Amino acid sequence: MLAVVLEFDVIEGMENQFRKAWIETTDIIYQNFGSLGSRLHKSDNGKFIAYAQWPDLNVYENDHHWPDDSKSTREKMRACLKIGKPTVLHKLTLDTDLLKENSLNN
Repeated sequence: MLAVVLEFDVIEGMENQFRKAWIETTDIIYQNFGSLGSRLHKSDNGKFIAYAQWPDLNVYENDHHWPDDSKSTREKMRACLKIGKPTVLHKLTLDTDLLKENSLNN
C-alpha cells in the first residue's frame, strides 16, 4: 500500500470551486487509474492537504492517460491553485496499519 500526501495552495476566494473540482478529479482518478481513494484536509496554515491511497508505487506512477472528456475537470481544479498544480509532499509505503474503519465510511 502506498500513501501519497499532496499539498494544494488554493487562490484565496476559490476554496469552494477547488473542493468541487477536487472531488470530481479524485473520482476520475479512482474510476480510471487504480487509486483507492483520497481524503482532503485543511491545514492550520490554510493550505489543503490530500492523503491518497494506491495499491503500490507502480500503479501510482503508471502512465495515466486522461479521457478527453475528463481533462477539463482536472484543469478546473488546477485553475484554483496558485502554482497550477499540487505539491507532492511525501510518497509513503505502508509499514504498519492500525487504522480502524469508522462510521463515516458506512
